[in-house]
Amino acid sequence: MKTDVVVVGGGPSGLTVASELALAGVDVVVLERRTSPVQSRAGTVLPRVLELLDSRGLAQRFIERAAEIRDNPLFQDHIWAGMRPVEWRHLGSRFGYRLILPQNHTEELLLAHAGEQGVRILSGVTVVSVKAGADDVVVLGTDVDGGDVEVQASYVIGADGGRSLVRQEAGIGFDGHDATFTGIVADARIETPWPEGRRMVDNERGWVTSFPFGSDDEPITRFNMVHAERRHAPQSEPVTLDEVRGCLRDVLGFDIEIDELRWASRFTDAMRLADTFRKGRTFLVGESARIHYPASGVGMNFCIQDGFNLGWKLAAVIKGYAGEALLDTYETERRPVAEQLLASVNAQCAVQFDFSPAGVAFKRMFQQHLMPMPEVNRRLALELNGLLDPYPGPPDAHPLTGRPAPDLVLQTPTGLRRLGEELRSQDLLLVDCTGDGAFAALDLGDAPVRTLTGVASVAPESAASVTALLVRPDGYVAWAATERASLAEAEREIRIWLDRLG
Repeated sequence: MKTDVVVVGGGPSGLTVASELALAGVDVVVLERRTSPVQSRAGTVLPRVLELLDSRGLAQRFIERAAEIRDNPLFQDHIWAGMRPVEWRHLGSRFGYRLILPQNHTEELLLAHAGEQGVRILSGVTVVSVKAGADDVVVLGTDVDGGDVEVQASYVIGADGGRSLVRQEAGIGFDGHDATFTGIVADARIETPWPEGRRMVDNERGWVTSFPFGSDDEPITRFNMVHAERRHAPQSEPVTLDEVRGCLRDVLGFDIEIDELRWASRFTDAMRLADTFRKGRTFLVGESARIHYPASGVGMNFCIQDGFNLGWKLAAVIKGYAGEALLDTYETERRPVAEQLLASVNAQCAVQFDFSPAGVAFKRMFQQHLMPMPEVNRRLALELNGLLDPYPGPPDAHPLTGRPAPDLVLQTPTGLRRLGEELRSQDLLLVDCTGDGAFAALDLGDAPVRTLTGVASVAPESAASVTALLVRPDGYVAWAATERASLAEAEREIRIWLDRLG
């Protein structure tokens, strides 16, 4: 079997990058070992990912699916190091909330989207060998019947998790540390719903958080916990109903009647980061590139963002619209984000799981007096979304450069147009904010570039003086101007990104 790109792993990052490639007309094959849906695992979709999903017309699907599971799946705040609230309003996003949605539903929706784009997905395939040469990549595997599977492609993307065979076959190091403690995540069936519903308790016995995770027909409460004593249990030790009951009793101070333990697992604080996110024709996304303690439950969101970042770039190179240099920006943009994520996880673990009297006293002080400060709260919101710093750009670039584009609403000759919706064609979008049609004559042949002209009807303060924007397919600003820009200047900026100079 031949294809342009083979993606090993059909989780959130793999399905996202495959869909982005296929949307651009690239032939993609996904090889997935599993034949049944993943357990619930991650359960939160953050504002930045909702913005990205919106840029492909998918956000409402996710919101509607979440609403089928629970009456109100939208939460306007979050936790940091087990403390709340981090308020999303500080982001100024159209999506001023996070979405509660179990990962199996997220994957189901992403799988459907991938199928709509024409992605070929082969389930039940275990990859056993990945050989990347100078001109192509050959991936070998076996299917559920023991038959051989061989895929030849121009590129391979490892989305196969922390034990990534793709990473190992490429000889990419994975440095960090092994687990120093374990925690428990448990989905418990409680016939009479626990009246507390959402609750978080932190004391010298440990930490517990809970929230409804099922539906009226399936009343599930999810508990995440780290017990001061049981955190030394090995990850391989099965989680029992008695253990969950005992840990909850110790931390909460009372018994909870659990009818059934539907699913439970131990998680750890093992942390590792790939030495590089790209080696020749091999790329790593998601947990293939890093693993960490699931601090604040945001990890899946970073994996999906990897897919959006890499997909359009690799597609542009394969389709001949851009030069190979564009692929190097995947590493230079996403690796610093991953490093900041791991630094955040380290800080959160140090604070959250210090169950000493002094540690508990510090958390009380931080939550009561520091977390409510607007500057602190906004910084934590940015950190949790992977938006602390912009992607690298020229030293004299506009402050919007390298940051998510403001979701402008423009009054155009054909009516109101919203920037987030205009990105759904996955083109580079050149926006004239003066309404003069300054870029109407732009002609770059078949390059994936569109123009839009209008005057902002609704604009945030950060974009108040902007006259022109170049927005990437993944919704980040590539260039912004505050003076009236010429067509030649705009074309030069586009050619820098597509690397077609000369």
